[in-house]
Amino acid sequence: MKNIIITGASNGIGKALAKKLSKKYNIINIDKEENSIDGITFYKCDLSNKEELLNIIEAIKLELDSLYALINNAGFGLFKSLDKQTYDEWDEVLNTNLRAPYILSKEFSYLLKEAKGHIINISSTRALMSESGTESYSASKGGISSLTHALSISLAPYVKVNSISPGWINTDENFIPSTQDNYQHPSGRVGTPNDIVDIVKFLLKNKGFITGSDFVVDGGMTKKMIYI
Repeated sequence: MKNIIITGASNGIGKALAKKLSKKYNIINIDKEENSIDGITFYKCDLSNKEELLNIIEAIKLELDSLYALINNAGFGLFKSLDKQTYDEWDEVLNTNLRAPYILSKEFSYLLKEAKGHIINISSTRALMSESGTESYSASKGGISSLTHALSISLAPYVKVNSISPGWINTDENFIPSTQDNYQHPSGRVGTPNDIVDIVKFLLKNKGFITGSDFVVDGGMTKKMIYI
C-alpha cells in the first residue's frame, strides 16, 4: 500500500481523512494527541515545536522508504480581540499552521519526488475573508495558500501541490445546524468532513495537470453577497 502522512488526524477533518483513506493507503498520523484509529500509525508531536518535529521526521524516515502524499491538515486558531492577543499566541498559531507544513514539505520532498506524489495543504476560507479577532489564524491560512503555489513551482514537475480552503465544516457530531445555518449556504447545508474527503480523493487521482491551485469547499458562502 502507498504511504500517506496526515497531520492532525486524531480529530475533525483529519480523522475523517484517515478513516476513509486507510481503506486504500497506509496512513501515518502526526498529532499532539492520539485518538486511536484501527490500522493508523501514530507519532506524537507538538507541531509548533521545531526540534520535536524534526526529530519525529527523522524517525519516520527510518521507517518509510516511499511516500505518496503529505496532507498538511493540522491547525488551530485563537480567536480573541486584537488588544488581548499575545505575541506568544501568534507564534504558536503560525508555527503550527504554517511553519510545520513548510518543514514537512521540505524534509519529505525527496520521497515525494521519487513517487511523483502529492502535497495537499488544508487552508481555509479565512485566507480570503475574516471576522474580528482572527489575525493569527487568517495570516497562517493566507500563508498556506501562498506556500502552496510556491511549492508547486519548486517541486515541479514531479510533485503536485494543491490546497483546499474549507468553509464551515461541522466536525461536532453532537451539533445539529439550525435551519438558518443551512439556509445561509447556497448549497442548502453546512459542510461535513466527508465534503473535504471527496476533494482530497479527487486530488490524489490527479495525473499531474492540476497543481498550484486552491479549491474552495464552502457550500458557495464566499460567493454569496450578504446585506445586513
